[in-house]
Amino acid sequence: MIFRQVPFLLVILVAVVISAATFVEQGMGTDEAHRLIYGAHWFVALWGLISAAGLWAIVRKRMWQRPALLVLHLSFLVILLGALVTHLTSRQGFMHLRKGEAVPQYWVKTDNPQVITNEQLPFLVCLKDFGVETDADSLTHADYVSTLLIVTKAGRRECRVSMNNICREQGYRLYQTDYDADHLGSTLTVSYDPFGTPITYAGYLLLALSMAWYEVGRKKRKTEHFQFSAFHFPLIFIFLALSSWMVIGLMGRPLVPVLRSPFLVLHVGTICVSYVLLMSSIVWRQLLRPAVFLLTLGIFLGAVWAGVSWGTYWSWDPKEAWALVTLLIYCLPLHQESLPWLRSQRAYRLYSLLALACLLMTYFGVNYILGGMHSYMG
Repeated sequence: MIFRQVPFLLVILVAVVISAATFVEQGMGTDEAHRLIYGAHWFVALWGLISAAGLWAIVRKRMWQRPALLVLHLSFLVILLGALVTHLTSRQGFMHLRKGEAVPQYWVKTDNPQVITNEQLPFLVCLKDFGVETDADSLTHADYVSTLLIVTKAGRRECRVSMNNICREQGYRLYQTDYDADHLGSTLTVSYDPFGTPITYAGYLLLALSMAWYEVGRKKRKTEHFQFSAFHFPLIFIFLALSSWMVIGLMGRPLVPVLRSPFLVLHVGTICVSYVLLMSSIVWRQLLRPAVFLLTLGIFLGAVWAGVSWGTYWSWDPKEAWALVTLLIYCLPLHQESLPWLRSQRAYRLYSLLALACLLMTYFGVNYILGGMHSYMG
């Protein structure tokens, strides 16, 4: 019996490690957190153990007899495979351009923070112009735009790079990162991940399709209908309270350029609804599965947005890390067949209170304690 618990024990272990890593980053810095934990071989091996345990569970439970469930679990393995490929083969660095200057290389950090190395590009990048676009008040920055000239053996072309708009060339992606005070220079993030990102995104798509497939199949198998009238108004109240807090925080000042994206509504809206359902699931357990599915979708929408804005779909930012911890913790009660102790309503509600602490840390605590790239509210 204990062997059946191994996959779930590993999930709890990785959740504890990730949450601890966010505090390591707070105390020792991002580079140290990545060196000691996120980028360490033992952390990669831990994910490998989870993948192996997941495959073993698929075989043991004969999941091929339930195709939707099989595809759903396999999609997570595809995502982890993509993450491994990204870890092993991707490269990321920065380049600084001055107007009229052609640059054939970019610089990357090494394990020694004091040492950087240069890597050659298969093309030249020249900054033709840089500008800061403003709102109607001429004071609020709306976007930062670098107009580039990309020179290859086949010729040359112009490319516009701004927040949420990248330039692609021969597997490399260029992102707007910073600019010089005199507006005559621009700093770009250079990302090269031609293999890992497509695999991971394929896993995202497979997961979304399998979740929809599972829900459709489940509704066909069951005729019972859960009545929402009993908690309709409390649910609306909670959603409005959370949404209002978010809107007040974000709209109290003009949106920074990176937030001026359609992904803001899609990502934040999906996450917000999932949090409301997760809190409500303490009382109404029937809401847990759709809440977890929505949280999963929201996290992956955020990952795609991060790929467009920050140069990588996952950077272990504290908000990302705690959202993943919350997802892992809330996934466990969905496995009652393997975790019979969670079938008890009392045990489930006690566990849900622990899970709620993770959710509150993700929603509130990260912004006020840990910070990170998601701390747009100051």
